[in-house]
Parts: sequence; structure tokens; C-alpha cells
Amino acid sequence: MAQITSVETYSFVPDDLRVAARRPGISAFVRTKNGADFIAPTIRSHAPYVDEIVAVYNQCTDDTEAILAGLQDELGPDKLKLFHYLPRVHPPGSAEHAAEPGASPASVVNYSNFALAQTTRDIVVKLDDDHIAFDRLLRPMVDALRRDGLAPGRMNCFSGLNLAAGEDGRVGVHAGTPFSGNGDIGFFAMTPDAYFVHDRRFEDFRKYHFRRVFAGFAYWHMKYLKTGLGFANYEIETGTNRRFARKERDFHRERDVISVSSLRAAMPVLRARIMRAIPFDKWALIGNRALAIAAGEVTDADVADFLKQYDIAEPIGAV
Repeated sequence: MAQITSVETYSFVPDDLRVAARRPGISAFVRTKNGADFIAPTIRSHAPYVDEIVAVYNQCTDDTEAILAGLQDELGPDKLKLFHYLPRVHPPGSAEHAAEPGASPASVVNYSNFALAQTTRDIVVKLDDDHIAFDRLLRPMVDALRRDGLAPGRMNCFSGLNLAAGEDGRVGVHAGTPFSGNGDIGFFAMTPDAYFVHDRRFEDFRKYHFRRVFAGFAYWHMKYLKTGLGFANYEIETGTNRRFARKERDFHRERDVISVSSLRAAMPVLRARIMRAIPFDKWALIGNRALAIAAGEVTDADVADFLKQYDIAEPIGAV
């Protein structure tokens, strides 16, 4: 029987991070609401690379809870720790989120900090419930991390490719927004400053306390292959989430799906080299990411192999 801790109320304080008591190793945490589409492959694919996964779910009306319980039976309660966060959480981008104090149980900031505070290892990484591990590139990244460690103050950022389906059902990279992870996702050594704070738009991880470097591509982002194209949880229909209503409109205006080789051909290499040389870590990160694509770090064969492994769809260009 699954071991699930229900959380009726909670208000984060930085001491909850228990930095001094953390053990060596890598923790991952994931927050999910109606994540049944991809939560299982997300957790299974990352389990070999981390020492524990903390999964916190909220307001689920699909099979997420049952899937998580089954995964815990499979992986064990020490590997996968489950929490049911009961307070209603306002979605990022909404007017309600903008008005809610970050320490409120109803804030996604507080919800996120609760998930982070349940981790116990000295290196931490955030997963979303639609991130499936890119094994070929994630494996050496984690091997190096375990071998060399990660100094406090450094964040090894990584990105993913946004996969989407074209009109014929074949899957490739979304042309309008090909990348996920712009310096907000990565491995970081836990410090007392590493937590989320309130931004009127969303929960903002205090990433500017770290020197961020681009470590490579580490996952396939399945957002645009989810039910509702990844916009279902933002309560757009209420009319109070203008931020994600705009993002949804932008997505529908530009539904083109392209191959990795087409993406590589479109990479502005000169601009990327210039960005990499500018002493601002986000610009350097984006420049290095573009250069990695231009150098062929990810290929169409990678996409085809991934889609075949998970029996998702045919890739763009398949005959």
C-alpha cells in the first residue's frame, strides 16, 4: 500500500530546507496536477539518475494519484516519496496568483517550496511532470556531477526540446518555441538562499544567487503532446489568466513542426557566439544552447529513437 502524506496546511520558512542536515546525493522534486499523460515515464526515466524523487500532487481529477501510488510500489517509498498537498493552489499567470502572498498555502510559490523542502540530498533538481529523460545526454551529465561534485553557488542548467505533433500526426520540434529551460532548470547545490519567491507572473526560483552554466540537453518536453496541449491546468476559461491565454493563442497561431536538422540550419551561429561572450549568464547560456544545436548535439535520429522507445508517434520526415 502506498505511503502518501497528506498536507492540510503549510507556510514555508527558509529553515525548512535543513541545509546542514542534507546527505550527499541528488534529489529531484516534481509538482503535478492532472499529470497522468506523462508522469509515469517522467519518474521512471529519471529514477536511475537520482537518489530520491519527491512528488507532490494537487487538485488532481485524473489518474495521477493512482499512477503515483503504483510507481511507489514499483520503486519503493525511499526512492519515490509522495505528498498530497490539499490546499487549492492558484495557477501561475492568474490574477489570483498575482494577488496571493507567496507564503500563503494557496500560492504556487509556497506549494513549490513545500516540495523543495521535502528533498534531503545536497544536490537538487526540479522536474516537471512532462519531462522525459534524454538518456544519451543526461547520463554523462550526472556521471560527471557525481564524480566531480557541484560547488555551492553554481547551477548546471540544462534544456529540453519542445516536441509537438503536426497536422498529419507526426512529431517534431515546435518551430515557434523549440526550447524549454532558459536558465530556470538545472542541478544546484542546496544553500539557504535556494528557494522560490513570488513574482506576479509565476513562482520564481532564486536562480540569480547562482552562477548558471549550460550543461547540455537533458530531457524531451512533452507539454504540447499533453491533454489540452499543456494549457489545461491554467484555468484559462475563467478569464483571469491573461498570461497563459496569450501563450495558448500564440501556440495556435504558429503550429509548425520541424525537424532537428531544420532547427540546426536556422540557428544564428554568429549571434550565438556573441551572446556567449557577453558577461550575463542567461545570455551566455542561450548562446551556448544554440551553438550546441548548431554543432549537432541533438539529431533527428535521437527524436526518432525516443518516439519509437515510447511508442508515441512517427517522427517528422518518416516515410
